[in-house]
Amino acid sequence: MTILIADDDRYAQKALETLLSVEGFRVITAQDGQEALERIQESAPDLCIIDFDMPRLNGLETCRRIKNQHETRLLPVIMVTGLLPENEKVRALEAGCDDFLPKPYEQDALLTRVRSLLRIKTLTDELEDAEAILMTLVRTIEAKDRYTLGHADRVGRYAVMLGRALGCNAFELETLRKGGMLHDIGKLGIPDAILQKAGPLDDAEWEIMRKHAVVGGEICQRLKSLEGILPIIRHHHECLDGTGYPSGFKAAQIPKLVRIVNVVDIYDALTSRRSYKEAYSIDKTFQTLWEEVERGWWDGDIVQVWEEIVRREGAG
Repeated sequence: MTILIADDDRYAQKALETLLSVEGFRVITAQDGQEALERIQESAPDLCIIDFDMPRLNGLETCRRIKNQHETRLLPVIMVTGLLPENEKVRALEAGCDDFLPKPYEQDALLTRVRSLLRIKTLTDELEDAEAILMTLVRTIEAKDRYTLGHADRVGRYAVMLGRALGCNAFELETLRKGGMLHDIGKLGIPDAILQKAGPLDDAEWEIMRKHAVVGGEICQRLKSLEGILPIIRHHHECLDGTGYPSGFKAAQIPKLVRIVNVVDIYDALTSRRSYKEAYSIDKTFQTLWEEVERGWWDGDIVQVWEEIVRREGAG
């Protein structure tokens, strides 16, 4: 595994490099935060050990930039510090620092922390790979029907846009992104003849199609990392008046994140061409959504915010 050391103190850097190399790690180095970011892009290390006080870009800002990039957000960062005031430690944690290493450090303590974070990263990478496989399967489903191609990506993107406007935190936004993209994963268990039917489904076919929400939950519940999105997958076809499926949940039983995905899922279905209909205009789409709000299906407050976003910014 590869470890990046970022420290402008060459003696401290060399000592740490020697220690880690003896333990079998590949080590790359940087003299400051800016160079560290460049080396990360070039070499994709498995862990970073960053000094708090560096020229050009300090450890705090370097850590923040690492964690704010989607590609490196899960990269473990150990911050090497002197005696930091408590408020500085809080700032470092807020920036995404995974652990602290005080100066001078005990070698055994350093190696224990490095190995612990690398074990966690290995498990995280395995989960990321499993989630990537599920995303690929979703796109495989969509590829069978040119009318739904891109639907999952759009629902994930729209859900994040709407969630952000509704004040969702970072964890909730990530849940919306994943939940929106995987909401129809259960269609893996639906026969192609039904998925690709050129026209409305009959009652028997609808009964089979309705099972995709339950099947999707069964697929994703095997992954602990997807636990938070299970309500979205299982209940994205519930209605506030209890007429939805599969559980017939009513208003109080349907979580906010599920309601968000409900609205953007229907929006995308209405504004997209399907085998049985042409794409609706924005005006006709929101007319339909508001009629369904009146019937008691969707959350009117959420529809209102989404309409404001679409008419002001477009859905993209």
